[in-house]
Amino acid sequence: MFADYVLHHVGVVFPSIEDAENHLADFDLTEDYRGFVPQWSCWCIFTLPRSGAAIELVVPQGGPLERFNKGAGGVHHFAYAVENLAKTTEWLRRKGMSMIEPEPVKGAGNFYCNFLTQASSRGIQIEFIEQYRDGQ
Repeated sequence: MFADYVLHHVGVVFPSIEDAENHLADFDLTEDYRGFVPQWSCWCIFTLPRSGAAIELVVPQGGPLERFNKGAGGVHHFAYAVENLAKTTEWLRRKGMSMIEPEPVKGAGNFYCNFLTQASSRGIQIEFIEQYRDGQ
């Protein structure tokens, strides 16, 4: 099921919007879109990839992400695009793995998402995303 994975984005936590926007400028990155995810109390700023995967600049506004890496930020997660998040979740469950949330969460973009528990992934934060279909 996972042999043909597609890396959707890499999430990097920044301590502030200013730090995230400075990073965009320093590396000549173009913002594609941003959105606030109340479930995790953070702004998510996605770059427009020139090729390959996007970078998600995650800016906590309180909540547990604010303490990530003692507040310094850094690489947080890898996100894989899947065709069907429910089927992926069931496939992972059969392998003895579990997701953080009981149901997928609306992401900052046009997708639903959920994270594999770190106990299921040897400490690596892995997110799975499913793009909205027409009419969702």
